Amino acid sequence: MAIVRMAVFWYLLVENKFMHQESTSILKKLFSKSIYKKTNASEDQLLSILLRKVYHTVSWDEETMGNKNEIRDEIRSRITVTPVKTPNLTFLKYAAAIAIITSLIIVFQYRTTSSNMLVATTTNVLDSIVLNDGSLVYLAPNSSLEYPERFYGEQRNVTLLKGNAFFDISKDPKHPFVIQSGELKTKVLGTSFHIRMEKEECSVAVVTGKVEVRYNKSIENLIPGEEVHSSGNTLKKEMLKGIMTLNWYNQDLSLNAIKLHEILHFLQLKYGVKNTIKNSKTNNLKLTLFIGKKASVEEIISQINYITNLNLRYENEIITTD
Repeated sequence: MAIVRMAVFWYLLVENKFMHQESTSILKKLFSKSIYKKTNASEDQLLSILLRKVYHTVSWDEETMGNKNEIRDEIRSRITVTPVKTPNLTFLKYAAAIAIITSLIIVFQYRTTSSNMLVATTTNVLDSIVLNDGSLVYLAPNSSLEYPERFYGEQRNVTLLKGNAFFDISKDPKHPFVIQSGELKTKVLGTSFHIRMEKEECSVAVVTGKVEVRYNKSIENLIPGEEVHSSGNTLKKEMLKGIMTLNWYNQDLSLNAIKLHEILHFLQLKYGVKNTIKNSKTNNLKLTLFIGKKASVEEIISQINYITNLNLRYENEIITTD
């Protein structure tokens, strides 16, 4: 009988899956008294009725919980039956049913708390990923993101393995979104921001909302217009300027008095192109131009050449000049 009582006890610990709160409360009180043999005949009868109610009202959703027969067989293969002296057969019938249901729930919960991990990798073009919580991630060229097929647990965890990305995170105060990028850990509730991983440092630039960044023993809280990057063993906070204050992954850009080297850096991040322009005078030229979100590198270079009379050329993923 102790096994049966323990089975029912485990059922009571399940998060009120099958009964209303009031019925669950009564069942808990009766069961507690029953353990110490303090129930009278009327209470024993009520306990049996409540157990019968659970037995007859439980339903199994195969679409979300899996194949009932397969999981049942798996549970039965692990059950060790112990002889019981003079059991109450009615009580035993319904309690045993509860034990099986509870075991099914536990197996189901165990199976659904682990999720397949996926990796998205870009080559020479950017791409976007919609996560199962509705968050949107834009991956720059030559970048990789590891993320779960579904989020479980208290946090929504992903890892930026390499490259650059823009995160537009769905708000969920109860489940913080955490991005591991190298040794930096970025924690948010719902916001949008850039993360750039380079050879010797990693940086986080906030466009909207608030962001917490941890690196070694350093912690920085950022608001829109602020950027932090790793420097040695600490974090260095700076004010954002120019293009990095915007979500340029999927928005048109109207740029006013932006230096050429910033535009070239933007082209490197969004399109994965490099440049060989070293002349400081050329790099510091200020330009005003419009860049559509679907504009090609060739179109942007043509516009720059028209405005500046420079002779920039774009060949083999590299921008050069005379």
